[in-house]
Amino acid sequence: MAHEVILTETFFSALEQYETRDAERILNKLENIGDFPDRFLDRLKNHPGYKLRVGDFRVLIDWDKDKETIYAIDAFERKKEYRELGKYREIWGSWRDEYYCE
Repeated sequence: MAHEVILTETFFSALEQYETRDAERILNKLENIGDFPDRFLDRLKNHPGYKLRVGDFRVLIDWDKDKETIYAIDAFERKKEYRELGKYREIWGSWRDEYYCE
């Protein structure tokens, strides 16, 4: 069964910074990971999330394996933004509540 891919507001605001061609490449890659996410996602060191590599860009991912849902959290250029991932520690997982109010 394919995983659902949810694009968060923070992801869209980050995507707006990039050229149209780069943004389309990132979105196309996200469309293709739903069937086999473990093939495309790499676990981050010292962080609860995953990364998706798309050329020189990375997408920060929160993968809820129980609900088979993938959340695209942020997109950034390789090597530039990794040190800023700490800003997500306090709110990690909060976007899950926005989409599943059970």
